[in-house]
Amino acid sequence: MSQSRLPLMETSDNNATSSPASVPDNSRRRSGRVVRAPQKFSPEQHASQTDHTSKRKRGQDNDGEDGENESPNEGDEEEEELSEPDDEDDVEEAPSSRTKKSKSKQRSRPKKPAIKRAKVNGSTPADVISVSNAPVAVKLPNRPKKTVRVAIARPDGDGLYADVFGSGDSSDDVAAQWFQRYQADDAKALTEVINCVLLAAGCDQQLTEDDIRDPDNSANKLSELEDAYQQTSISDYPLISRAKSSKNFRELLVGFFDSLISVLHQTDVLYSDEELLDNIQRWVGIMSSSSLRPFRHTATTVGLAILTALIEVTKLLDERITKSNQALQAESNRRGKNKNLIENTKKALDAANRNREYIDGKVKDCFDIVFVHRYRDIDHKIRSECVEALGTWVCTLPTVYMSPEYLRYLGWLLSDISVPTRLEVLRQLGRVLKRDAEKLAHFIDRFRARLVEMATRDSDVSVRVAAVGVVDILRASGMLEPEEVDSVSKLLFDSEARVRKAVVGFFSALVQELVDNKIDEIGGSDALEEVFGDEDEGEYDTFRKDWINIKALAENLAVYDSQLNEEQDEIRHGLDVAADVVNANTPDSRIALATQVLFEKIPEINNWQILAGYLLFDHSTSAKSGSRSKTNSIEATTKRAVAPESREEAILLDVLAAAVKESLMPSTEHDRHKKRTGRPDSDAQDDAGMKLAALIPRLLNKFGSDPGMAATVLRLEHFLDLDVFQQLRQNSATYDKLLDEIITQFNRHVDQGLLNEATTALIHARQYEELEELTDNKIAVLWDNSLNSLRGVDKICELSARGNLDRTALSELSQTLMKISKLVSISDCVDVLETPGTSKDSDRPAIKILTGIVHRGLLTESNDELDDPEDEIVAFAIKACQLYFMWKVRRLRAIVESNEDISDDDVDQLVILRKEYITNLIQTFSSRGFNDDLRLFAVGTACDLCGLFVFLQTVIQDPQSSKYRKLGPLLEEMPPALITQEIIPIFDAAERAYAKRAHKQLNEPDDDEDPLDDDELPPEDDDDEELTDQERIAAELKAEKILCELAGKLVLAILAKNIDHSGPDAGKLRKRLNRNKTRLGNNYRDVVAYLDEDHLRELRGGKKKPNAKAKGKEAAKKPALSAELVIEDDDDENPRLDDPFIEDVEPEEGTVEDLRRRELLDDPIEDEDVDIDVDVDVDEEEIPPAGEPMEDDEVIGD
Repeated sequence: MSQSRLPLMETSDNNATSSPASVPDNSRRRSGRVVRAPQKFSPEQHASQTDHTSKRKRGQDNDGEDGENESPNEGDEEEEELSEPDDEDDVEEAPSSRTKKSKSKQRSRPKKPAIKRAKVNGSTPADVISVSNAPVAVKLPNRPKKTVRVAIARPDGDGLYADVFGSGDSSDDVAAQWFQRYQADDAKALTEVINCVLLAAGCDQQLTEDDIRDPDNSANKLSELEDAYQQTSISDYPLISRAKSSKNFRELLVGFFDSLISVLHQTDVLYSDEELLDNIQRWVGIMSSSSLRPFRHTATTVGLAILTALIEVTKLLDERITKSNQALQAESNRRGKNKNLIENTKKALDAANRNREYIDGKVKDCFDIVFVHRYRDIDHKIRSECVEALGTWVCTLPTVYMSPEYLRYLGWLLSDISVPTRLEVLRQLGRVLKRDAEKLAHFIDRFRARLVEMATRDSDVSVRVAAVGVVDILRASGMLEPEEVDSVSKLLFDSEARVRKAVVGFFSALVQELVDNKIDEIGGSDALEEVFGDEDEGEYDTFRKDWINIKALAENLAVYDSQLNEEQDEIRHGLDVAADVVNANTPDSRIALATQVLFEKIPEINNWQILAGYLLFDHSTSAKSGSRSKTNSIEATTKRAVAPESREEAILLDVLAAAVKESLMPSTEHDRHKKRTGRPDSDAQDDAGMKLAALIPRLLNKFGSDPGMAATVLRLEHFLDLDVFQQLRQNSATYDKLLDEIITQFNRHVDQGLLNEATTALIHARQYEELEELTDNKIAVLWDNSLNSLRGVDKICELSARGNLDRTALSELSQTLMKISKLVSISDCVDVLETPGTSKDSDRPAIKILTGIVHRGLLTESNDELDDPEDEIVAFAIKACQLYFMWKVRRLRAIVESNEDISDDDVDQLVILRKEYITNLIQTFSSRGFNDDLRLFAVGTACDLCGLFVFLQTVIQDPQSSKYRKLGPLLEEMPPALITQEIIPIFDAAERAYAKRAHKQLNEPDDDEDPLDDDELPPEDDDDEELTDQERIAAELKAEKILCELAGKLVLAILAKNIDHSGPDAGKLRKRLNRNKTRLGNNYRDVVAYLDEDHLRELRGGKKKPNAKAKGKEAAKKPALSAELVIEDDDDENPRLDDPFIEDVEPEEGTVEDLRRRELLDDPIEDEDVDIDVDVDVDEEEIPPAGEPMEDDEVIGD
């Protein structure tokens, strides 16, 4: 050990990775990932904790072997690595000596950190200062993360260690060279072997020949080596090092000892010199129970390698004994016996038996010393190596190790807390079961349930995937119970894609088994060949043999899908009209997820045209037909066998949709980088698209009566590449027919899912210029039908008054409004909705009728029977009106950008319509006592509507655009009184509802704020006791979604200056939103962060960062105030295009707003935040904005 490393040796935590069983806490091994720096700044507490911990853990060591090997309660790797008890009594002599050395080192330390004394007041004793400062001054800055001496430790570069790891020779050559040295000097050669193991553990200390000749003192000598090793600065050791020099370290180490045992066996020295193996086993065995992890891990690896080599020798001896017995028996049975040969054979047989008996004893000793103790080691790497070795032994010598006595260890470790260990157990079990699963019936019966549990419920996905592979072997051997087969098969619908992919083989085998059973029931393969003969691959509509596979697939999918439906609890669905505001993409069904992984495995899914032909075939007619001919009888039997049930047809339609998506879409979200072996080329895709377009109308004709199945068929249109029809005009008739079917389905059904799919299909068609006119003509028919229905109701009653329709009429009106709410999202509907009616009884424009229907949201008297349908009508009307205004604003923006004129009548009509719509929305949410869905929907829509016209702010204030100042009323702010009377109470209720669900504590209101009103809480919040765990989680997520959506809309309205901007209560809503900013989770915090001017300023200035960098770091550290003024001045000259709302130009000089923008006047909304810049900085540190954390220099300067 060189003297130059003494300073690092003095660092208490820089020792090798050791177990705290025999090492005080301040010298224990570090995990390499967690640095407990705070302990180093409280020396007195740290010292007391150290003494207490070392005494407690030494007491645990005295408990013996069980205390060492007991697994921790939790699977945290870092907790595992912080406690490594040991079971060897020989090591227990070390603590006293180590403690003395540790204390002496601490007393000698004050010389090193003397520089630090200037920072202490002087009242602290020098020894305490030195102890506390030494780790800070020496350890933290200079502690090497990885100091691994994998290279040759000896300067001269000779010795066995250098031969094994540095010579480049093969392990057999190195072992042969060592054997020659052993013949010359056995003690020296044996010393080389033990020293090689020590060097492999990273220990520079060496044994002498005298140590080897004194086996009784081996435990004491090892204790001395441990003491010396603990004082080194090595934080890693070769076996676990990731350094390039240790890449093949374990292979070289294991390979050498394997070759060593092989050489000793071939030369019979293994049997003639028994002390050689005894000495190696003694030293390796003691080291394998060391409290130091490097010693223990390295010695365990060596011991397992020796044990594996001895088992290989046992196998060779068994083969020799078998051959000798056979030769002896053959020679004895001959007439002319060769007595000398028989005598020599008997001698060889006796010698082999003696050697076999000797090896058996050594194997048992090594197994008991190394494996039995280390398979329960605290380090999962050591446990994994034991499992790997045991699997190798079972495969090498199954006659011995394929017995419950040894296999039970694999079974026990199936419940290991470490993921790598469980994975290794499953890998070894897979090796063993593939060879002789039938011979392991007892083991399988005992641990089969655990294997199935790991496949279905393990916390780690990799373990589940590996367990599915093992269970698949059991299925192939017929060793699974039916319910276990079902539980594993249902993993095809698992939420994890890797698990679904892993179970594909398992499920496909079950499908094939069902296919074979059906073929046997029909009459066998020969009978089918007589019926079908050579099939035409291009004919998909005719009866085919592979329809048997489709039927088997459908049956299996239907069975497991129905089982999942039964297992899942019913989810309560209330009226959630707000969910219809945005038509989010429908998530893939479980059948679609299963199809994605089955696509490459099952040909009938890959070639989706076969599946389409099966679905279009009239199975009802074929199943009833009969014939006297034998061939026809077999054909009729086959047709009856493959006829699908209605449930199976629905599933197969879902499979077809997913298969078409996999085949025609260029990439899929679930696996973009997966290589598609069956993906056709572009010409083939175009041809497939043409065929699909022709198939969709036929499928709709057959399944169009069922809205769910029709919706699935309509989904097929989304995957068409309409460029084909755009380029080939002669095929436009095909798509025209498809559009007719889509229009028919839209008119025919009132199912939301179907209407969503039809709407998406029409939007998809309008994206192509050549097809836009054709599609618009079809959509015009839908508009006529829907508006005629609406006007028909408008003629008979006043639609703005609530309660004048019965439930049937409300249902019909709801269906009409639902379709209108879909149509307005397809294309510009302004002209359609603004066209007056032709009838005297209903001559108002449709948009006037719709805004009047919104007034039905005014709740004067509750009616339990009609409130839900009434609210549903209002919700659909609100959605239709909102989309109308969005299209109107789109037109208005185009007019302004092109500097065109706009008539005063048009402006007046728009202003009146907007005001009427806003008033009806306010009456809707103001008339309700608690936050139902319609109230929240109306509030959010009102905020959105105000934000639509924000772009006019810069236009109206532009002197060169005076003709647009008449649009000013469109920027009218919502009534200020709403803030305290309606908006804040609504937000209070949403906030408290989420806080109650999530068990979060809210801040108390300020003195100038109104107290909380419990009447605003919805009554259903009191039903928590009846909810299941999943329902509670769902309710919490829904409450958070409601809160964040509401807060987001209010934030946008505040930024648009349409609310909380003027009046006596200005700023109250902003302050209220910020009250619980830090208490309602990250999602809410990130939403409200946009109210922070610093956060917005940083977002706006994102494009200007390169200029700031060019000025250097010094410029970045200037006071923030001047920098912000420069930014504002630049923005005032040019409108901020990256602002979410392009705000008005610079206000008139001297106004209150001008002073606030120049930060010369404190904003009353955020007095506590902007009085001192440092306060703002503290807030930003505590709550970084969404996206990426802010740097201090970017926020407040120096």
